[in-house]
Amino acid sequence: MAYIELKNVTFSYPDANQPAVKNLSLTVEKGSFTLLFGSSGSGKSTLLRLLKKEIEPNGSFSGEVLIDGEPTSETGGGKVGFVFQDPENQVVADTVLHELVFGLENMGLKTAEMRNRVAEMVHFFGAEPLLHRKVEELSGGKKQQMNLASVLLMQPEILLLDEPTAQLDPVSAREFTNMLVRLNEEFGMTIIVAEHRLEDFMGVAGKVVMMERGEAIFAGPPEECMEALWKSEKRAFIPSLPAFFMSVGGKGRVPLNVRDARKWFTSSDISVTGKAAGNKKSQAKSQTVLTVENVQFSYEKEGATILKGLDFSVEKGSFYTMLGGNGSGKSTFLKIIAGIHAPQKGKVTLNGTRLKRLKREEIASAIGYLPQNPKLFFLHDTVGKELESTAEKWGKDFEDAFAIAKRLGIDHLLASHPYDVSGGEIQKAALACILLRSPQILLLDEPTKGLDAVSKKELAKLLLECKSEGKIILMATHDVEFAAKYANRCGMMFQGIITSESPPETFFKGSFFYTTMIQKLFRQVDGGEAVTVEEAVRQCSADPLQPRSS
Repeated sequence: MAYIELKNVTFSYPDANQPAVKNLSLTVEKGSFTLLFGSSGSGKSTLLRLLKKEIEPNGSFSGEVLIDGEPTSETGGGKVGFVFQDPENQVVADTVLHELVFGLENMGLKTAEMRNRVAEMVHFFGAEPLLHRKVEELSGGKKQQMNLASVLLMQPEILLLDEPTAQLDPVSAREFTNMLVRLNEEFGMTIIVAEHRLEDFMGVAGKVVMMERGEAIFAGPPEECMEALWKSEKRAFIPSLPAFFMSVGGKGRVPLNVRDARKWFTSSDISVTGKAAGNKKSQAKSQTVLTVENVQFSYEKEGATILKGLDFSVEKGSFYTMLGGNGSGKSTFLKIIAGIHAPQKGKVTLNGTRLKRLKREEIASAIGYLPQNPKLFFLHDTVGKELESTAEKWGKDFEDAFAIAKRLGIDHLLASHPYDVSGGEIQKAALACILLRSPQILLLDEPTKGLDAVSKKELAKLLLECKSEGKIILMATHDVEFAAKYANRCGMMFQGIITSESPPETFFKGSFFYTTMIQKLFRQVDGGEAVTVEEAVRQCSADPLQPRSS
């Protein structure tokens, strides 16, 4: 018997032109691990919220949602735990400790039991140094880990997670995924995850569900899903390892992790014959636009130093990606360059002028900053009004705004409230407003967060066009696959400084954790230099990305 069951479920938000979920029927077995994926705005987040009565969205609903044979309206509140896409939506207290105990206090637990649960969870997460920190000082990734800990403290039977690794670095994301696998295997917890980062989750899920326009267009084992996607027009959703396997005509079961992919590759008759290089031109040195010299910064006078004598420079027409662990200082560094914070020591120079000598309007004209939480960007009640206001402020026509919205695939959202669209869609709406200003430098803090595979390709195309026009893209990201494919230079942020930087083909070959799945596969292969799928196919085939033989 199905543990969670949706029967002909249709849901529409108020004033929406089409349903967010449409005639959806789906079953989830008890103790299973299910992965939801699909385009931004396909209904994944709405589906998850329909499974927890306390956060059910407001709108028109029909059909049935049953948990253990009972309607969700009769399900106990503690039975279903939910980790939101945006950590800010879940935070209610000012310090980490108060946040952890908030749910337990509402459950009416005795003090002794609360202490035991919190102590156990804090040790499990290694969060002792964070207990008395203010929540507002934490990085997005640390907030997400705290939110998971808060939910697990209430010991739910079902765990729903909406893009839980979107703001986690590769090491933390792997630890987070392994933690979910443990909860599923050792405690029998039923887990449903909605994600765009499929590299880790596709190999651990027992069932995957692909959604499109509110419908489940595929539900079944992940290997079968990969085969079906390869035969369709949705190949962009296939993670790198199975994409490489199919591109070179691999035989047998589709590999979903490095172990299985290496076993297949070493036993196959495919050999490394070509060169990986050739997909990107090296960046020639040109005019230096931005320099950062010996910058030091801390949020409080006696607080921890976040940036510790950081030096940095970037040339015209660069696409530079910064990687590094959560809390390493990437977001703070971008805010320093954007003029939001002033360094306590050191200087930032833009086109030969100290940043502190420029007026706010001059900085905003030259530098466009996309924050990690794009909701802070919006002042108007519709996406269209925000774009119209931005266009008017910067002397552009609304036709220009509409053209950018169309390119980013959000022209159908102009009448929507920014808070009613998906995380990926609000990310693109904020980016559209920034691009309208035509800044010389684009500072992007996790711009691929919440974006599906197709949207990432469109974003990359747009950013590469900006680069070709001489603009600078400076991007903080945990998305190593995106950085490896599109950036011309990568830097590693560690303890408040950039410890190393090099072109991606060198940067990722020298990394163990901060690297792509393809590089992990080729690490022990003689002559294997590939970092991306395209490079791997080029090394192993004279005709890149051939259709898989039947």
